[in-house]
Amino acid sequence: MKELLKLSGVSISYDGQQAVRDVSFSVCEGENMCLLGANGSGKSTLIKGILGLVNVEKGTIQGPGADQVSYLAQIHTTDASFPATVREIVLSGSQKNARRLFYTREDKDRAQRAMEATRITDLAAKRIGELSGGQQQRVLLARALAREPRLLIMDEPCSALDPAITAELYALFGQLRRQMGVAMLIATHDWDYAKANADRVCVMNTGLDFVGTVADWEKTAGAAAKV
Repeated sequence: MKELLKLSGVSISYDGQQAVRDVSFSVCEGENMCLLGANGSGKSTLIKGILGLVNVEKGTIQGPGADQVSYLAQIHTTDASFPATVREIVLSGSQKNARRLFYTREDKDRAQRAMEATRITDLAAKRIGELSGGQQQRVLLARALAREPRLLIMDEPCSALDPAITAELYALFGQLRRQMGVAMLIATHDWDYAKANADRVCVMNTGLDFVGTVADWEKTAGAAAKV
């Protein structure tokens, strides 16, 4: 498969400490790559480096343009008084190029397709603050998909949700990947999700302990610990 994202020898220091050390791996087109590791292992810092939110002190990151990459963070419940509607939130993620003062028909069509794909069209006129945590995360997922990216990066996207809602979102991730062909890089603590869904995993502990398939990781001595 063709490489979509390639990291070579990436090191990042954060708050005066080296959080990521000499990390190299690639994500291919259409692939589901899970980034595994304990708290403090560098997963979130590495994602910030990929997104250009923190400086990379060593190494290189090669990938698609910013208009072809979207990001979904951990769920943060929105205040009920927040005035934006679901449609407005999703539409705000639809522009592929520099921000404009208006949305084109293409922007609106992409936003509509994203709402349909995440099954939230019935919520379009509601204020996002009125929704449950699971519904809010679907809205933010639709926003991330509205520009129709080639790569979707997610950082613990289900960490604050109950098991039933988490299972629904996991199933939705699989459907979106099949329907849209989007590659996914997901930082997660959920070994069971990675085992069932990842094409490959990266196991981090500041540096990179392992890159490869789940089956190969389970053969290694450290697999019994199940990060």
